[in-house]
Amino acid sequence: MNILSYLWQLPQNLLGLAVIRFTHATHNETNDTWTTSRYRFGVSLGNYIIFGGHASNTSIKHERGHQKQSMILGWLYLIVIGLPSAIGNLLRRIFVFDYYKQPWEAWADRLGGVTTR
Repeated sequence: MNILSYLWQLPQNLLGLAVIRFTHATHNETNDTWTTSRYRFGVSLGNYIIFGGHASNTSIKHERGHQKQSMILGWLYLIVIGLPSAIGNLLRRIFVFDYYKQPWEAWADRLGGVTTR
């Protein structure tokens, strides 16, 4: 792990470590993600991709796309991507729309190599 890259993404890395600790997630070395059975979710926070339950290949690719966004945006990631993504996730449960058509989610799909939805 490059220290400058870690510092560039420090807010999301610290939040990722907090989520791992809170959910008691364990590291899956096969695909370098963290998993927990306590909750059902998927999130990319800096160097950490954390899933509650089983993650499909598409989900892993999508979260890798968010990881690349984090590397591009650094400290701005949580404001530019994280907050709109979280709000969009909540709103789609009420208004039922295609979550992955939102610009920040479509960008994550492109960066992660997701070709079909």
